[in-house]
Amino acid sequence: MFRAFVDEGGGPQARRPQQPAAAAASSGPRVGLIVGIIVAVAVLAGVVWLAVG
Repeated sequence: MFRAFVDEGGGPQARRPQQPAAAAASSGPRVGLIVGIIVAVAVLAGVVWLAVG
């Protein structure tokens, strides 16, 4: 079965355009960075709140 995909010149990846895959790959790290910054700010706010209180 795998040999048939190789003989046809590729599987689903060969038919898929490259632009959406590149856009999805570039948005992944950006979302992770934003979530990381939000978590860092929340942790810092919690530390300050515990230190003041």
